[in-house]
Amino acid sequence: MPLYLGPAPSELITGNLTLDQVELLVQACLRDQATARQCITGWMRQGLSLSDIYLHGITAAARLVGRAWAEDCLDFGAVTIVSARLHRLLYDFSPQFQADAQDHHGGTVLIFPEPGAQHTMGSFMLAEFFRRDGWYVLAAQPLRAQDAMGLVSANWIDLVALSVSSDRHLDTLAQWLGQMREASTNPALKIMAGGPMACVDPQCLNAMKADVLGKDALQALGWAKTHVLSQLALTQ
Repeated sequence: MPLYLGPAPSELITGNLTLDQVELLVQACLRDQATARQCITGWMRQGLSLSDIYLHGITAAARLVGRAWAEDCLDFGAVTIVSARLHRLLYDFSPQFQADAQDHHGGTVLIFPEPGAQHTMGSFMLAEFFRRDGWYVLAAQPLRAQDAMGLVSANWIDLVALSVSSDRHLDTLAQWLGQMREASTNPALKIMAGGPMACVDPQCLNAMKADVLGKDALQALGWAKTHVLSQLALTQ
């Protein structure tokens, strides 16, 4: 079945994988989990790293599915199936992805999606990259402001990373982040806002007054190393 209408969505494709390869992964997910896993294993045999597959294969597939949904090329049921199987791939390959994880360096990151988020694959993937880079990761899904503030008041958090996938809760999240800064036991708390909205409409996140917008996991890690870990090193 076609996954898009009109011109090929080449803007969704980054890295070494082609649009045909990304479509192949989506079609594999529509078939079954075993076929999707075989697709990833095949790419690894061709020399692609799991890091590249996560960033340029699974992420691109999720974006392609989002476009297919918007253009009525896939119905809700198909989108749900593909999204769940892409997420499952991250679970399945997590042991291999974490096999060369760095020792814990002392940094702690709190990662959470917007309240009520149905798809949390992006948050899970970000947590995988931070964990492999030596961070202690606290993953949560707060539904109320009190829950979010409790996380930063009861734990020493160096960085908060929020994934925003829609514009439904922008005002609420902006309030949350301000309250979390005030409630934090760490006066130097840094906040990162990312997720699909950081790529689709980054200006809509300006009201959150985050310290940085994270476009992908590697960019997020690079910023955190420069602006968070460097400060930790000075205090240790």
